[in-house]
Amino acid sequence: MPKLILMTITFIVSLILTFSSYFIKINGQSSLEISNRFPVMFAPINISYMIWILIYILLAYWLVMNFQKTSIKQTVLFSNVCILQALSILFWHYELFIVFFCCSVILVLYLFILYNTYPHTNNALTGRLPISIYFAWSTFIMMTNASFTLTSYEWHGFGLSNPLWAVILLSIGVAIALHIRYYHFDIVYPSVFIWAYIGIAFHNRLDELLVTTAALFLCGVLFVGILFVKKKPAHRK
Repeated sequence: MPKLILMTITFIVSLILTFSSYFIKINGQSSLEISNRFPVMFAPINISYMIWILIYILLAYWLVMNFQKTSIKQTVLFSNVCILQALSILFWHYELFIVFFCCSVILVLYLFILYNTYPHTNNALTGRLPISIYFAWSTFIMMTNASFTLTSYEWHGFGLSNPLWAVILLSIGVAIALHIRYYHFDIVYPSVFIWAYIGIAFHNRLDELLVTTAALFLCGVLFVGILFVKKKPAHRK
């Protein structure tokens, strides 16, 4: 019973804050109003954030189906992730960008640990799949958060142009996604990056042709990786 209460409360708080941040002004501004203030190229079009709807539907299903199945470790990790998600939204709205970024890094680390509590062969809706989607999107958001944080402090990128830094981040994201695809036998994780990169292409359009072209090209690389980068998963005992 304590596990059920803890997971449910933290999940609901995270859900409410996540969605309200897009429609209700916290500290006088919505989440998208803040992000649209900064000229960040490594950021998707606003509609891309609708993936949160899918994420929370799948997490809700995962939660209901696993009330009696989650271990203490999974319960603690999931609850901490929800708390960090809620805190990161508050930090973002109060423009505590460095704290916000650190919070998002810790959130991704917790998700990775939770992700690894499942065997590589468990891609069920009641198993690793919802966590995989959340983990992938949070990884991408963490990278985006780094861009917003550096831009907010007027970082000059060691003399490199903003489009070039965007392409570098895009390439790093692909490397991470393909690593997860190969070593964790996961096609869902890189698929989320394809969604995010399409959003980046639409965000930049013809205004930043280098970034748009790189994003679409790397979508193709990820798609090929999903189809052909295969490794037989090791079965956990």
